[in-house]
Amino acid sequence: MDLGRGAIAGGLALAGLLALAGAALGVSSGWENAAAQQSERAVAISVGVAHTCALLDSGEIACWGAGEYGRTDAPAGRFSAVSAGTGHSCGLRETGAIECWGGNDYSQADAPTGRFNAVGAGGGHTCGLRETGVVECWGNNWAGQTDAPEGRFGALSAGGGHTCGLRETGAVECWGWNGLGQTDAPAGRFSALSASGGHTCGLRETGAVECWGDNDYSQADAPAGRFSAVSAGAFHSCGLRETGTVECWGDNSDWRGQYLGQTDAPAGRFSAVGAGGDHTCGLRETGVVECWGGNDFGQTDVPAWLREPTLGVPATGSGGLLDRGAAVPRAGLAAFGAVMLSLLALAVLRRGRRRS
Repeated sequence: MDLGRGAIAGGLALAGLLALAGAALGVSSGWENAAAQQSERAVAISVGVAHTCALLDSGEIACWGAGEYGRTDAPAGRFSAVSAGTGHSCGLRETGAIECWGGNDYSQADAPTGRFNAVGAGGGHTCGLRETGVVECWGNNWAGQTDAPEGRFGALSAGGGHTCGLRETGAVECWGWNGLGQTDAPAGRFSALSASGGHTCGLRETGAVECWGDNDYSQADAPAGRFSAVSAGAFHSCGLRETGTVECWGDNSDWRGQYLGQTDAPAGRFSAVGAGGDHTCGLRETGVVECWGGNDFGQTDVPAWLREPTLGVPATGSGGLLDRGAAVPRAGLAAFGAVMLSLLALAVLRRGRRRS
C-alpha cells in the first residue's frame, strides 16, 4: 500500500469517524424506557450505513443506531415503506406522500409533493418512484445521481453516489458515479436490485444473484443458487435464499481488518435481509428483527420489544412511538459531508489493506 496515500486516507477517515462519534453520544433507542402497551411486530426493515429502521405492522416506523442529525427520529403516523440512507431516512406514507428526516445539507430530505409508489434514501440524495412509473430524484448531484433518465420504471435503489432503476421490461439502468463500474449493469432481465457505494447487485428472474462494481472484498462474487432477495452493503452483500436462510459474502471486518462478523448470518429462516455499512439485519418470519456485525453506534442493538415481540410496543409519546424527551440528546459535531468523506477514505484504506 502507498504509505502516503494511506496516511492521508487515515486522517480523513478519522475526521469522518469523529463526526460520527457524536452520533454515539446521541444513540438511544429509548424503547426500553417506555411502558409496554400492545403487541407489535416488524413487517419490513431497511439498513443504513450506521443505523437501522423497521416498519411495524401498525404502520409506524422505529429506528435505532447513529442518531446524529435526527436520522433515527422517525415522525409519527402510518407509513407503507421505509428507506434508511447514510445521514437521513425516508418513509412512504399510506397516502403516497414521501416524508424524510435527518441530514439535509443537500436538500435530500426535502421531498417533492405528490404521490409515489416507492422511495430510496442514498448517500446525500433521495429518489422516489411516481405512480406514473417516472423516477424523480433530489439532493446532492455531484455525479449526476439525481439525473434520472426518462421513461417508466418498476423499482429503484439509491446508492452512495449512484442510482439504479428497474425498467418494466426487467432491464436495469443506472446513473451517477461510475468510478468502480457500479453503474455498468449487465444486460438481461432482473426482478430486483440493490445499489450501494461501490457496487450494485441484482436478482435475476431465475433467482440467481449477479453483482457488478467494486470487488476488492469479493462483495460482488455472489454464490450460485436461487435467492428471493438481495441487498448490497458497503463492502459486503447478502441474499435471502428461497429456503428462508440468509447467506452473505464479502468483507467480514472493519477498515483495520478487525473481525466484526457482518457476513456471519445466524441460522434459521428469515423473510427479509438488509446489508449496511458494516452491519446486517434480518427479519424473522415471526416479525423479530435480528442484527449482527459492527455496533459502534448501536445499529445492531435492536429494541427489546422487537427482539421479542410478545413484550409489546412502548406507549406513544409526544414524538410518536418514542417519547423523544427520554432520549439522550444528539451531539452534532460535524456536517454530513464529513460522514461521506469518511466513507470514501475508508474505501481507500480498505483497498490498500486488501492489496498489501
